[in-house]
Amino acid sequence: MNALVILRDLKKETVDGWVEAVFATYPLETTGFLRTKNNPFTNPVAHMTREAADILFDAIIGEDIETDKVAGAIERFVKLRAVQKGEPSKSLGVLYVMKPILRKTALPAMRKANLLSEYLECESRLDTVALLAFDIYMRARETLAESRIREIKNQYAQLARWAQKLEGSPVPDE
Repeated sequence: MNALVILRDLKKETVDGWVEAVFATYPLETTGFLRTKNNPFTNPVAHMTREAADILFDAIIGEDIETDKVAGAIERFVKLRAVQKGEPSKSLGVLYVMKPILRKTALPAMRKANLLSEYLECESRLDTVALLAFDIYMRARETLAESRIREIKNQYAQLARWAQKLEGSPVPDE
């Protein structure tokens, strides 16, 4: 039997398991909302998570999908995780949660079909996607930090102008 056929049959179970694992990383009061609201406008976190899960699964099993499509879905998911509070290891560690789920769902069937090397290639592709996600995450965090620094500088400049006005000093032109 072909490895892709086996893996495609396990997609729903594997993707659902990963989405649930990602949702479990959020506070308890949030997870119910994530699980029940399906509108992408009222629940963008769940929408982006499900989108990333589908595309991540296709990428790691070796489906012939466009690199830009994979990068775009991973980028949206990772940027979402980057703006949330938390350690980078926890934000991106959810990608590696896919491994034990694959080991539970896919490994037995792949081993039975004598396709262990194909299974190991899936795990290797997951590692590659995780490295891509890490690069995206770091760029997003750098952009966020630069934005915060700009905001603080602007606030300081505004306070300095107000203070000068209060003292009656001429306000310097910028």
